[in-house]
Amino acid sequence: MFASYYYNYKKEFMETIDSLDFEVIDKIYQTMEDARKNGNQIFLVGNGGSASSASHWACDFIKGVNAGESIRYRLMALTDNIPLITAYGNDVEFEEIFVEQLKNFLNPGDIVIGLSVSGASENIVRAFQYAKDNGAVVISLIGSQEGRMKEFSDLSLIISSNNYGVVEDAHMYVNHVISQYIKQTNQQKVTN
Repeated sequence: MFASYYYNYKKEFMETIDSLDFEVIDKIYQTMEDARKNGNQIFLVGNGGSASSASHWACDFIKGVNAGESIRYRLMALTDNIPLITAYGNDVEFEEIFVEQLKNFLNPGDIVIGLSVSGASENIVRAFQYAKDNGAVVISLIGSQEGRMKEFSDLSLIISSNNYGVVEDAHMYVNHVISQYIKQTNQQKVTN
């Protein structure tokens, strides 16, 4: 029955959120804020639903956190340029769609954030390897399977679920907790 599924999903989601490591989320927040203050860039990557989440993170951090003359994030989702992604996928290979974009933009000290349920997406693993080789900070938000992305991560938030919906919901929870806190802080600076 749908009602039973609904309550089971809700229970798993709440248990998963309760199990998130706040210390890691706080480090993600601090790392992103340091990048913003220092003018470093942040790049987001993901596939499928996680690609949508990467775009949503970009929207919230590029537009949603600002108030008055607050320092702006230099952030982009490498999932958003469909013609470029399909060109690289067709002419190079799908596993290189993020690396090829990073070759144009990445500088030492920048951040690459990967969102994934499996933690094993080859195009993200390659992007992480490229980022590490070129002096970037690498952050992953991945499901309990962990996968190879964790190996290349400076910070890794393990979301303790194998349910892709719950993991992707947790990606958005982390986004909203951090971005809305920054917006609130920026608004307080404007009103004081």
